[in-house]
Amino acid sequence: MIDGELADRPGSNGLPARTVLVGLLLSLHCHHSATLADACRVLLDELRPRARTWLDVPELDQHDVHARIAFSRSVYRAFDRLTTALDPYRCDRRRRLPEADAARAAAAWESTDPEHVRRRRLLQEISDRMVLVTVHLAHRRGHFKSWNGDVGVDTTSIPSWHGEPNKYLGLGSIEISAGWHFSGGSEEGVFGYSATLLVAASRRHPKGHQQAGRRVSGHPQFALGLVLDTPGKRIGPNAIHTLTALSPFGFPTGLLAEPATACPKAA
Repeated sequence: MIDGELADRPGSNGLPARTVLVGLLLSLHCHHSATLADACRVLLDELRPRARTWLDVPELDQHDVHARIAFSRSVYRAFDRLTTALDPYRCDRRRRLPEADAARAAAAWESTDPEHVRRRRLLQEISDRMVLVTVHLAHRRGHFKSWNGDVGVDTTSIPSWHGEPNKYLGLGSIEISAGWHFSGGSEEGVFGYSATLLVAASRRHPKGHQQAGRRVSGHPQFALGLVLDTPGKRIGPNAIHTLTALSPFGFPTGLLAEPATACPKAA
């Protein structure tokens, strides 16, 4: 999907977009960091030769500083091409924009312009595939066979790395589409995004077990879906989207309960 978007763009193809995305995911998993600098270090220093071949990472002399800098620049250029092609409203996201410019960029994410809508849907489809690939693997290996757990939908806050808009200086946030997320019963908001998560609760102990009917664990065990959005936007449709994306797996259906106040459109 990404290669199709980049196919007609001018200039050298450079490093594949999937190399950068996998590097970011590995950095996040291994080092709890999703920065491009850490992704470069993972790709250069922490992969086995076979994995480097899969991801088209060139063989470099670990002590060649110039080669490492050149590879780092290729990673940044590849990510820049990716965001240029997929961002519904391309703008400078490395500094705070004047409030009016930031508001214009945020409005573009909500507009009904056909190209903006297409890019938003494309971004969500890419996100769905990145999340569901692990579900496909688990399903194919039979991990869900005889699984008698439950699936829950919840919307939780994802704090942004950058601060909120600065009203005194008239500057917006670097996180253009972020906003204030208020959890139920809380008067203190979190600036960032709302993540609508579809999670698999732990399975229950089978009949005959001394704790039959009780959950094996009190914590969610698997993420089955994710939609990241501006707080307060499309809460109901996002929940329905995660469930719809899961339908091809053929899990048994049951009851769906959701407070009408949290999901008015779905209710």
